[in-house]
Amino acid sequence: YFNMFYTVSIMFYGNYFFAEPDFSENKVYMFNYESMLLSGLPEKGLARAGIRIKSKVEISGIGPKLCLIRIHSIEAAEYNGVWPTSSFSRSLKLTQVLTGQLSNPIKFEYSNGHVGNLMAPDSVSDDGLNIYRGILNALELSIKKMQHSYSLQEAGIGGICNTTYAIQENKRANLVYVTKSKDLNSCEEKVEMVTGSAYTQPCRTCQQRNKNSRATATYNYKIKYTRNEAVITQADVEEIHQFAPFNEITGGNAIVEARQKLSLTDVQKHMAEVPPKEFQNRGSLQYQFGSELLQLPVHLFRIKNVESQIEESLQDLVETTSEQLPSDAPAKALKLMHLFRAANEENYESVWKQFSSRPAYRRYILDIIPAVASHRALRFLRHKMERQELTNWEAAQTVLVALHSSTPTRDVMEEATFIVKKHCPRSSTVLGKVCHLSYASLCHKQCSSSDSCSECLQLLHGFAGEALSKSNTEEISLALKALGNVGHPASIKHIKKFLPGYTASASDLPRKVHATAVMALKNIGMKDPKMVQAITLEIFLNHKIDPRVRMLAAVVLLETKPGLPILMTLADAVLKEPSMQVASFIYSYLRALGRSTAPDLQVMASACRMAVRVLSPKFDRSGYQFSKVFRFSMFKELLMSGLAAKYLVLNNAGSLIPKMAMSQLRTHFLGRVADPLEVGITVEGLQEMFAKGYSPDRNWEADYDFKEILKTLSDWKAFSSDKPFASGYLKMFGQELFFGGLDKNAIQNALQAWYGPDEKNPSIRRIISSLQSGVGRQWTKALLSSEIRRIVPTCTGFPTETSFYYSSITKVAGNVQAQITPSPKSDFRLTELLNANIRLRSKMSLSIAKEMTFVMGINTHMVQAGLEAHTKMNAHVPVNVIATVHMKEENIKIEIPPCKDETNIITVRSKTFAITRNIGDLAASKMTPVLLPEAVPDIMKMSFDSDSASGETDNIRDRQSAEDVSSRNSFAFGQSSSRKEPFVQSMCSNASTFGFQVCIERKSIHAAFIKNVPLYYLVGEHALRMSFKPVYTEAPIEKIQVTIQAGDQAPTRMVRLVTFEDPETQVSSTKAAIKRVKKILDDTDDQGTRKSRGSSSSASSTSGSAESAMSSPSSSDSDNRASQGGTQINLKTRRSKAKGKKFYPFGDCSSSSSSSSSGSSSSSSSSSSSKSSSSSSSSSSSGSSSSKSSSSSSKSSSSSSSSSSKSSGSNSSSSSKSGSSSSSTGSSNSSSSSSKASGIKHKAKKQSKTTSFPRASAAGRERSVREQKHKTQSSSSSNRSTSSGTSSSSESVDVARRHSKYDRQAEPKYVKSQFNSRSSYDVSTEWEYHLPKVYRLHFRSAHIHWHPDRKISSSSSSSSSESGSSHSNSSSSGSSSRSSRPSGSSSHRHGENAGRSSRRSHVSRGVSIHHSRGSSLTCERNFLGDIIPPGITIVAQAVRSDNRNQGYQATTYVRSDAAKVDVQLVVVQLAETNWKACADAVILPLKAQARLRWGKECRDYRIAAMATTGQLARKPAVQLKVQWGNLPSWIKKTSMAFMQYVPGAALMLGFSEAHQRNPSHEFIVRAAATSPRTIDTVIKAPGVTLYYQALRMPFTLPLGPSPTYETQDITAWNLLPEIALQITQEDQSTCEVSEGDFKTFDHVSHTYSFNKSCNLIVAQDCTEHPKFIITTRKVDPQSFSREVHINTTSVNITICPAANSSLLVACNEEPVLSPSGVSEYEKDNVKIYKNGTTVIVEAPTQGLKNVTFDGVILKVTVASWMRGKTCGVCGNNDREKHNELLMPNHKLAHSCSAFVHSWVLLEETCSGGCKLQRSYVKLNRNPTIDGEESTCYSVDPVLKCMKDCTPIEKTSVKVGFHCFPKDTAVRLPEWQRSSDKKSASEDVVESVDADIDCTCTGDCS
Repeated sequence: YFNMFYTVSIMFYGNYFFAEPDFSENKVYMFNYESMLLSGLPEKGLARAGIRIKSKVEISGIGPKLCLIRIHSIEAAEYNGVWPTSSFSRSLKLTQVLTGQLSNPIKFEYSNGHVGNLMAPDSVSDDGLNIYRGILNALELSIKKMQHSYSLQEAGIGGICNTTYAIQENKRANLVYVTKSKDLNSCEEKVEMVTGSAYTQPCRTCQQRNKNSRATATYNYKIKYTRNEAVITQADVEEIHQFAPFNEITGGNAIVEARQKLSLTDVQKHMAEVPPKEFQNRGSLQYQFGSELLQLPVHLFRIKNVESQIEESLQDLVETTSEQLPSDAPAKALKLMHLFRAANEENYESVWKQFSSRPAYRRYILDIIPAVASHRALRFLRHKMERQELTNWEAAQTVLVALHSSTPTRDVMEEATFIVKKHCPRSSTVLGKVCHLSYASLCHKQCSSSDSCSECLQLLHGFAGEALSKSNTEEISLALKALGNVGHPASIKHIKKFLPGYTASASDLPRKVHATAVMALKNIGMKDPKMVQAITLEIFLNHKIDPRVRMLAAVVLLETKPGLPILMTLADAVLKEPSMQVASFIYSYLRALGRSTAPDLQVMASACRMAVRVLSPKFDRSGYQFSKVFRFSMFKELLMSGLAAKYLVLNNAGSLIPKMAMSQLRTHFLGRVADPLEVGITVEGLQEMFAKGYSPDRNWEADYDFKEILKTLSDWKAFSSDKPFASGYLKMFGQELFFGGLDKNAIQNALQAWYGPDEKNPSIRRIISSLQSGVGRQWTKALLSSEIRRIVPTCTGFPTETSFYYSSITKVAGNVQAQITPSPKSDFRLTELLNANIRLRSKMSLSIAKEMTFVMGINTHMVQAGLEAHTKMNAHVPVNVIATVHMKEENIKIEIPPCKDETNIITVRSKTFAITRNIGDLAASKMTPVLLPEAVPDIMKMSFDSDSASGETDNIRDRQSAEDVSSRNSFAFGQSSSRKEPFVQSMCSNASTFGFQVCIERKSIHAAFIKNVPLYYLVGEHALRMSFKPVYTEAPIEKIQVTIQAGDQAPTRMVRLVTFEDPETQVSSTKAAIKRVKKILDDTDDQGTRKSRGSSSSASSTSGSAESAMSSPSSSDSDNRASQGGTQINLKTRRSKAKGKKFYPFGDCSSSSSSSSSGSSSSSSSSSSSKSSSSSSSSSSSGSSSSKSSSSSSKSSSSSSSSSSKSSGSNSSSSSKSGSSSSSTGSSNSSSSSSKASGIKHKAKKQSKTTSFPRASAAGRERSVREQKHKTQSSSSSNRSTSSGTSSSSESVDVARRHSKYDRQAEPKYVKSQFNSRSSYDVSTEWEYHLPKVYRLHFRSAHIHWHPDRKISSSSSSSSSESGSSHSNSSSSGSSSRSSRPSGSSSHRHGENAGRSSRRSHVSRGVSIHHSRGSSLTCERNFLGDIIPPGITIVAQAVRSDNRNQGYQATTYVRSDAAKVDVQLVVVQLAETNWKACADAVILPLKAQARLRWGKECRDYRIAAMATTGQLARKPAVQLKVQWGNLPSWIKKTSMAFMQYVPGAALMLGFSEAHQRNPSHEFIVRAAATSPRTIDTVIKAPGVTLYYQALRMPFTLPLGPSPTYETQDITAWNLLPEIALQITQEDQSTCEVSEGDFKTFDHVSHTYSFNKSCNLIVAQDCTEHPKFIITTRKVDPQSFSREVHINTTSVNITICPAANSSLLVACNEEPVLSPSGVSEYEKDNVKIYKNGTTVIVEAPTQGLKNVTFDGVILKVTVASWMRGKTCGVCGNNDREKHNELLMPNHKLAHSCSAFVHSWVLLEETCSGGCKLQRSYVKLNRNPTIDGEESTCYSVDPVLKCMKDCTPIEKTSVKVGFHCFPKDTAVRLPEWQRSSDKKSASEDVVESVDADIDCTCTGDCS
């Protein structure tokens, strides 16, 4: 009983306690209501904006389930300030506005806690009603009986959303607490409005990983119940909307917070009065969008008289943009657009009438009305087009913008359809294309947003059908592109009609149409991937379809993101793929996709990697002439955004110029994927158009009837015509905007305009005459590029909006006037301008103003409150130039006015505000920066001050601040505490010479100090400004003038004579330095001897000259490296004033490429480095001062170009003993030094210690020597190339292996020690020895012995080829150990180095005998300005009012002879200063070198580069070595920053990294050819060694046996043309035909002899209009001799054998090249000549590079532009080997014999010798096909004897047969006549006999 009672009571109480809240009739419930909405960033200390509304709410029951709600006592307040310290401020005006909106009460249905329909008078606006909905939303409750926790879908203001309830009860107090929480992201019918993103695709995987916007709401209710009712006494609502543009966890987010509080204050029992108004049903609780759709979130203003406001705003816009564009111009354009949106058509018309005749106003009206994007705007444009008030160009622009901007409502679609049907031409005019494509894009938007888009689809399908019935290619392309833009699956069946393989008629359409049809499937693939995958895969697998169409099908297929099975099918197909183009394309595409990191491609990327594993071995190395896909992509998880760029190259016949290229950009952002840009270019026949002398309009059948000949071939088909054209298309966001092309005529007109007289081209004459009279133009374009909005309701009834606006105004203004003398005549040609004098005066300006605005918060027509981020960009580029060009005198003069005012070139500002505006009080609008500068914590600004600062630290601080001031404070990151803005930079580059300076200012105040996330970096204030500022000079600058003068007149323009001063004037200081050095060297002598066993030093030169090798002459005496001969230090000095002394500013032996010659004439040449390395030694060897040394003497004089032979003789005899390892390098005082072998070991060590190489470990005293020398700028003498090549960069390989016998005999002791010491090598060295990697190999430069009588300086000796480690003589231990190791560790390598250096000195001795007489050219490097006048003079000067010179002058000097080109450029200041910049280059046949030096007399800084050819591991190689000395700090900083990215970039490109310690001032690139198509590359930079083995080259390298240079004159001038020629020859193709075999253009050899007397087509142009046919036939069946016919459009050439085995040549049946007479004949661009017995014919304009015939072998070489256009026995020349056996009907032959037979030319009668005819044959057996016995006939004809002839000789050919069931088979004659043969399928392939020789009776026919 108790249980029963308990259950009943629970049921009873349950019902009573769970009674749903209700409002009883005749009761009035009074509530206090407060709602608040705030937008901002969640952290404290940042500004927020929002509103708060307090009011009294009365709800009364007025009937069953019907209530009345009234709001009164409204009090509105705005919040705008730092959160949470600011407070709400009351706004009376907003209160009044809201009171007006909410003055009328409304009725609503309410029962069981659910709100039903709302009824309100019409006078209540949508916005007001939504505020009521916000209050009623809090009353919506779904209470379930007997359950305390449950989830359900519940209706609310934001839609039907996922809601969870939790209920608690307090029985004693009769209270129920209900908590309900809603996930506003998980809604069935979510109320939201998103516009502007129709062209982007959602990225589902990105959104699963990261939601950019989330929203949730929590409701807390307190319900009081009595026995008969339940009343809500309190409701608290908190709703949060979070927006995270980047990663929501780590990227930062902004929030909109909404709160509501409803609390019951009183319940009164009385009847509420209902106002006597008509209440209409206004929908349910769901939010209804109202005024916010029209209200731009950027502006808020009252609209009183819209028309007058439009006029004012338009005038304001035109006036403010008339001169320069202000930064607020885009905002004014947006305001005007807003007004137009509020206007109607009458307003449009009256504004148009008033302003359309004024160009500036008209342009703005036509820019802004389309952006209104409403049906009214479209109707207005349609009326204008109807009345033809718009030009075609204006119509195209407006239609494009209007249709792309519009939202596809029913009204808009109606208007758009009208425009397309009535006013868009179907033709391929610009308007027609733009119209149809834009309409298709609008249709795409309609199909995406709703299901009913059948009308627009019907229209476009109809258009496609009509185009197909007319067979109009242009219209078909337009219709297909339009269907592609729509991208609707319903279009598939219409597109199929144009796809090859689906309908019979489609196959006959041109390839261009097939390609367009395939590409039209791309957008459809996003909606219906399965269907598109099926179609594209089928097309791809069909080998009969053109390869380019198949590749495009694969592109579309892969865009649909197919799964692993399809990708494996694709990979499998590629393995069997005959076309290398297709295979290479698919392989590179799959591999590129496999590297993608974007989330939406991850599954596909892993599938692609699987597919690539199947393909890797076969396709990894296909060359660049094949089709390829290059793809670069990156995706950053932190930003949840990515970028991918794709470049596709589609090639057809493997020519150098690709046939088609497409480039596509893809972005991932905000969980969406977009393709912002895609560009494609297709090129056909252009290569041949620009080929020399091509003239397509020649009457091609005139001289020779090709058609007649080709009739005799079996169904000869021309290749599909490649009419010359270039076409392109442009897509943005997946929608094609425009496509167009240049056809043959357009290109020809352009070419003719250039070459022909202008009677045919009056336009050019018009342009020139208008230029002479002066042209002034102004063009402006206002564009709202994007308007993306997302609006969702909040619980308060106000909407919150996240939107992005991007608008820009561009303005180009200018006027140009030209004076041309002599004035052009009527029959003027453009080429005549080359002889005229032209003066051009132009004043132009380009201005761009852009504004990007991001808004988040409330936006209604009453109130706006939220965050606004504005980014404004202003660019203004003024051009004001007067240019005078005198073509004949080779003179150009440019004048520019001086900089008078500060000009901002580019300004970018970005600032984030919290804003509040209300319509009632616009003046009180408030904008607070989100991050106030004072909010940035003070610690950023303060400097640290110690309390007990001693005097010492004070001094330091003072000194520090003084330095700051002196360094112009250019990068002051708030060093001084007075600075308020913490991140401000200002840099000005001083160009005061020309009276202006360029300044860049950067400012950045962001909130990342609060939270280090990307979003907070954007919030705050950022600015970047680049400006020109005037610099005030003593005398004002009148103008800046640049004069360029070339030719003979160049010297006359020189303002300042270029001279170099000899620097050595302070002799006394020099002497003092020498004394110091002597003393120090004496002191350290003993130490050196002791230590030399323990360590071999770092190579001297590695950095010796690194500091200042180019500037060594400054204080040179200390440079004479004492070549300490044990006790004797021979240091002779000479004063610079000594007689006959000459200073060589460009001298530098190291830099001269013929160093060995200078070496050979200097005393210790053969053992000292052959590249002694400073300008000084040049003077030592060829200065007039002679230098004596203990071992030999050398005399030379600077005037004579040859060194005395006697001295060189003594060199060679004494060199083996004199081992002066010092690179004897006295500077201009030319003292030479010598040494005895005995002291070499320690001497070499000491010498190297003097280098300033930081790692050379030495005793302190030795270091001081180094420092002293460094100070006197002495260490520069030994050029660092001396050791860097072999030893310094730790590239040594086991040298012992390659030592000569001589070396070992000469060095038994040291070689032995070398082997003994091997054991103490560390492991890495051991490994290094046995496995030499490419980056460890030596580079040996090519050494060439030039004959002395040639007067050419020897290129380089082999010792220099090792880039000469500072060589010591054979008895030395070699100072050249690896400089990269600390010297202590390198003791083991003494012996090795000794051996190496001995070998080197031996070789160099051998070479030095061939010294050249031109040594003075090499070492002195005179300043060419002393000898020859400049070739070009450029003077840039500021013309001052006091006529003083100010500016710069550059002079260029060029001297060249057969083997050497010497170029020097000197820049000097016009004012008399000693600052100069010098650039010089020497180019020799196999070597080139360039240097750049600048500073005082060109000595402060230097960079040198040298390129050499040589060998790397016996493979031909080139090396580029760049070395530098002292450099300005900014270059160092920049290069260090750049080097940080190098390893990563190299890794991406496929390089490997090796750990080596490279010299710090050297950069080496080596490339060695491992095969004609691959190179091994090594890059050695200071911090990193990178290498790449077998890097593919796009062309074949010019390898092969190296010619003997004595006989072949390679000069510096013809080296590059030779290489270019090699590359073009590589792209030509040659075919060979001989007696028993032939080799096709694609290098496929066949053995087949067709020797009978029929003509055989060897090669022919296979296009529609053939330019040549080459045939051959046997003259006499018994002999081997044959004749060749070359028929071109202009001449017919016959080559036939004569009796005496020579060849007779006839041209147009006239004999030419008679044996005795002329050896060359030329006619109509065809050249015929003999080379020995071989006849050569060249007809380059016809595509024949040459045809050679020696009586037996015929070789045909065609031009590169004939690739893929030939046919005949030589094949089609497309680099594909699978289709060599192509017959005239484009089918592949089944055998070689069938192939050759198909190209036999038959004759009508047998009298000509060819007695064959083609006939179809019947198979002599009856095979069983499909279970039936069949009769079969050949599909292709077979050669048979003519009638009345009998075969003498037969051969077997394989032919395809088509079979019929035996009983229904046709007979053979019927089959011969039927036209089914061509399309008949091949059922069997059998061999049958063909006749190849016949004998005939009598008159055979």
